[in-house]
Amino acid sequence: MKKPDEKNIIRKYESRIAGTVGTVIFHLLLLLSMLLFGIKALLPQEEEGLSVNYGTDDTGSGLFEPAPQSAIEEYLVDEPAPLPAPEPSPSQAELQTQDIEESLKIKQEEEEARKKAEEQERLEAERRAEEERLRREEEERQRKLAEQRKREETQRKKAMAAGKSAFSSTGKGSSGSKAQSQGISAFGGNQGKLEGTAESNNYTGGGTGSGHSWGLNGRTISGRLPEPAYNKNEEGVIVVSIEVDGKGNVISAKAGAAGTTIGDATMRRNAEQAAMKAKFNGIDEDIIQSGTITYRYKLN
Repeated sequence: MKKPDEKNIIRKYESRIAGTVGTVIFHLLLLLSMLLFGIKALLPQEEEGLSVNYGTDDTGSGLFEPAPQSAIEEYLVDEPAPLPAPEPSPSQAELQTQDIEESLKIKQEEEEARKKAEEQERLEAERRAEEERLRREEEERQRKLAEQRKREETQRKKAMAAGKSAFSSTGKGSSGSKAQSQGISAFGGNQGKLEGTAESNNYTGGGTGSGHSWGLNGRTISGRLPEPAYNKNEEGVIVVSIEVDGKGNVISAKAGAAGTTIGDATMRRNAEQAAMKAKFNGIDEDIIQSGTITYRYKLN
């Protein structure tokens, strides 16, 4: 709120004082004029005796009668009483009170604005921290997912290589073969397991005497590999893609992977059911690994 100009207030007070003094002087002059030049009523003279001069002594001198005391007092004019000092204007006091109230209100509003700004900064910092946490979690999840996909791709390529080589004549130890070695390592020799079968081309897993084999990144089978039901008059190979958890349980099985030569739906379903019963050794990591189980069917 805009404060009144102090010069205007002083000028206003001076105008009031001058007006009051002028009014008093005007009325005094008017009263004095009425006393001096006022119209007096002429009383009719009464028939009386000889008048005698008024006096207070038997002796006296002079040409004029002294004026009575009351007439002298009428000519005396009282001096006007001094004007009291002007009291503070109520409006000025009210203005000061309003200024104080507005000042307190402004300070309160500034304090509220400061607290609001601090609260907004705190919320913004929490929001940024939460976004950073979520970003890091997403990066870690993507990294683990990429690693798992890489491992699965490696296993898939190994399974495909094993399936393709199942029917290759290269390196097989048959009676008509002239090959001196078999395997996928960089060294010479006949790579495989003593308990495996000569007809298996899976070098990283295991095998059974019946010609069935598995491959799961070096993990071993617990017990025996379950045999699928075989009541069909058909020979060939069924490769089952499997997924195994960290505890060694097969959680999914799908027949028909690369290397499969049998298309019979019943035999494929039997192979899947047998693969689901397989049990591998457990590991410390809680991951899902992909591998294969290869079933070879021969008529007796």
